[in-house]
Amino acid sequence: MADDAKAALDLPSSLCLACGLCCNGVLFKDVELQPDDVSSVLLGHGLQLTRRAGIQRLAQPCQALEGCSCRIYPERPARCRQFECLLFKSVAGGQTTLGQALRIVQRARRQAARVRQLLAQLGDRDDSVPLSVRFRRMRARFEGGLEDNESVDRFGELTLATHELNVLLSEAFLPG
Repeated sequence: MADDAKAALDLPSSLCLACGLCCNGVLFKDVELQPDDVSSVLLGHGLQLTRRAGIQRLAQPCQALEGCSCRIYPERPARCRQFECLLFKSVAGGQTTLGQALRIVQRARRQAARVRQLLAQLGDRDDSVPLSVRFRRMRARFEGGLEDNESVDRFGELTLATHELNVLLSEAFLPG
């Protein structure tokens, strides 16, 4: 087997298992379940399901994520099985090397960690909630205008860090 073909077969294990951004609440706030998904199986694995607009969803960060590995991989929802991020497609298509992709993943993970750090400094340490939701909650708090100058400055840093993360996610990970 040629090295390129072998690399393509190993891509999920080499890239996805170094990333996890599609499952850890950075890329998505939930996963819409499909008609073929068996919610009782997911609930049996201890996963949290929610309902919004009449559609059942798997809450993010996914409770099946351990490090960057899915402990229910064979039984994961259809959307999880179907999803390939833009970066994955770029490597699979030969436009990006695996090494370049891994550096982009590390950059995104560092930026997400920076956002989490700033949220924690402002009092939000709830890692069970997606970053986008945590940022919106924090923004709503600051729209009230009752914060001290140091906190306002920190919120400015958070806003910039969140924007930088969102730009990176849009450019490298999110299709369309």
